[in-house]
Amino acid sequence: MTEGNVMIELKNVYKNYGSTQALSDVSFTVQKGQIVGFVGPNGAGKSTAMKIITTYTAPTSGTVSVGGFSVMENPIEVCRMVGYLPETVPLYYDMLVDEYLEFIGAARHLNGKFKGRHDWVVEACGLQPVLHRKIGELSKGFKQRTCLAQALIHDPDILILDEPTSGLDPLQIIGIRKLIKDLAHSKTIILSTHILPEVASISDRILVINEGRIVADGSFQDLQQKLTERNSAYIAVKCTKKEFQSAIQSLSGVDEVLYDENVPRGVIGAHFFSSFKIDLIAQLNDLIRNQKWSIVEFTREKLSLEDSFIKLTQGSAVSGEGGAS
Repeated sequence: MTEGNVMIELKNVYKNYGSTQALSDVSFTVQKGQIVGFVGPNGAGKSTAMKIITTYTAPTSGTVSVGGFSVMENPIEVCRMVGYLPETVPLYYDMLVDEYLEFIGAARHLNGKFKGRHDWVVEACGLQPVLHRKIGELSKGFKQRTCLAQALIHDPDILILDEPTSGLDPLQIIGIRKLIKDLAHSKTIILSTHILPEVASISDRILVINEGRIVADGSFQDLQQKLTERNSAYIAVKCTKKEFQSAIQSLSGVDEVLYDENVPRGVIGAHFFSSFKIDLIAQLNDLIRNQKWSIVEFTREKLSLEDSFIKLTQGSAVSGEGGAS
């Protein structure tokens, strides 16, 4: 069993699909009552991590426990504790909404508890207007809310929500955000999104994932400070990549270097990041002069939080791991 209030724990998790590595050495814990936002571009590994936590797929290596139970050794116990809204909504389009909720209630063995839970999820998810309509006839928003209802109907301790506001209109999004916040008083929640304002407004903590690795972990305020209170400069010079990589090893105090893939042939472009304690511009200026590179572009950058997240999840890092914690 896990210790204390840890509800979800991943240790050194890898997941391979053939030759494709979807997750690489992913480790993190989630405490009871936390709302954790999973942020990253499409294909970063968010959905794969969620599928492993919910027992839909197995890790290639590493260990995962939910509520103290191993997802590999005790999948039934894990499923009892978890409500899951996957990226692809699992609905039966020929069923009425009410029939679907009855089916899920029976599958969850709610028995005498069904009516109370049914009435609660119908109200919480705003399904009353469509209870007697076929699921296949519903708008995307109502389909999403129906799937959220199935995730909640058994009153799980843990909610795993993959893009929970996808397809909803602005008023519905506000309602779902409020519901998630209200549920956090008694539940542990992981939700994925690519919308920064959404994750900032809901989450206590944010995990940023890119190319299967956790590249940042902290509260929104922590990440905001970390990502925006940094020196940033961009250079594009005429040289070979091998020459460039060798030369930048002489730089000191540089946290991260990200290549720019959108440059002309024969030109190497890169974004450099350091703390404000380092005179980054002076170092780059000396580097260019000593290497006698022809300058195509040399710019001091001031990044917004959105820009910083984009830099964190794009390009290829050639120095540092992007500040995982």
